[in-house]
Amino acid sequence: ECRRPGCGRPAQTCDLDHSVPWQFGGTTNADDLIDLCRRDHRLKDEPGWTYHLASDGTLTVTTPTGQSHDSTPPPLHPPRAHTAPAEETPPF
Repeated sequence: ECRRPGCGRPAQTCDLDHSVPWQFGGTTNADDLIDLCRRDHRLKDEPGWTYHLASDGTLTVTTPTGQSHDSTPPPLHPPRAHTAPAEETPPF
């Protein structure tokens, strides 16, 4: 889904974008990519908006008014319940 805090548009409607544009010193590697819907992709490049992608995947978006909002990446799948294995007698 879109990584801008509060958006949530589905990933299939998003663009992959570098968190820091190349022309502003960003890198061109996969570790720097974030999913942004088209609206938020365009908004990111407007004056006063900053996006910072931490090494743990947390995205911090700072608005032109100085408010910061964090977004953590969603899990790839829901956590699995850990259950004790059933007792079985050999042979398995």
